[in-house]
Amino acid sequence: MHLAKPLAATLLLCPLAAQAENVYASDGQSLARFFLEEGAEVETTTDNVGDPKLRVDYYGSEFSVYYYGCEDNRNCDAVQFFSGYQTDGAVRLSTINEWNMENRFARSYVSAEGSARIEMDIFMGRDGISADDFARQVSMWSRAMKDFEEFIGW
Repeated sequence: MHLAKPLAATLLLCPLAAQAENVYASDGQSLARFFLEEGAEVETTTDNVGDPKLRVDYYGSEFSVYYYGCEDNRNCDAVQFFSGYQTDGAVRLSTINEWNMENRFARSYVSAEGSARIEMDIFMGRDGISADDFARQVSMWSRAMKDFEEFIGW
């Protein structure tokens, strides 16, 4: 008895379970929709060169999303999560270096004005990434931001 052929035919004819839509940097509204669906507050703006930019309040964590690899302020292929803390130089470079040595995905630095900053880049390509993978990235970012805030005594 050969069940493999009927089973294979059945699998080809049955629609696959609906999958969540990918999240794209190439579509300036894709990330905004993702965050809104997650219950976040989102303000869509542009940066100083006209590329898309988001201001996000995600469960009490406020940060910006900058778009990179854009062509004429569209069709971007990467984003960067960013948060800055006005510390007036109170966070020493040695503290920032220690944090960077122990953290893999997000990086921090001290700005010329003495603010502590944290960033995390995500390359999304032209095809985007799955909503689940993007949610994992957001979760990693949120955890890194909270850890950083604790680390600098924010």
